[in-house]
Parts: sequence; structure tokens; C-alpha cells
Amino acid sequence: MENGVMMQYFEWNLPNNGNLWKQLKEDASHLHEIGVTAIWIPPAYKADEQQDEGYATYDLYDLGEFDQKCTVRTKYGTKEELKAMIDELHKYHISVYLDVVLNHKAGGDYTEKFMV
Repeated sequence: MENGVMMQYFEWNLPNNGNLWKQLKEDASHLHEIGVTAIWIPPAYKADEQQDEGYATYDLYDLGEFDQKCTVRTKYGTKEELKAMIDELHKYHISVYLDVVLNHKAGGDYTEKFMV
């Protein structure tokens, strides 16, 4: 990243309150003011349980949209909140890098049917 500042916007012990995407959206203008040009966010997909950080992958395609694993939202929020946060960061010319671990499949337990 030439002449840019990347910030990791998560840590292991964040609360399971579904507010990270909203918090980051609200923080976008401040991050821009202090010179942040890129944000690294945690895995946005559904994990084996809601409080998981996203590294016990359950469904790589559920970003907080489907009622699976007894929840719709992920630990960090819903798919709509994720999209709104990314749009807000892009408004301030801040790039978003998603942490994705494709080989972690520990969250799968059984075949499940749900409405899409």
C-alpha cells in the first residue's frame, strides 16, 4: 500500500452484540480524517455459533442473511449492515479487506434446509 495506512478493525474478544458493522460505518469519517486508507475486517460469514469470531466456518455464503445456526446475523451484524458499512467506507475512499479462511470448515455439523 503505497502512501496509505491500513488498520485492523477487530480483535479476538469483541462482544457478541452485532454492532461491529454499524460501529465501523459510524467511524468512517473519523478514519478518513486520521489518514486511514484501508480497513481489514474479520470474516463476515456465518460461523458454527454466533459468538465465534468467524474462523469456525459454517457457511461462506451467509453474510448474516439466512436463519441458520439459530441466528440471522453474524457476531458482527447483518448482511445489509455489512453492505452499508462498505458503501460508507468507499464514500471516504477507504478500501475494505475481508479476512477469509477458506480451509476452516469446523462449523459444519449436518445438512440443513432453509428458505433462500
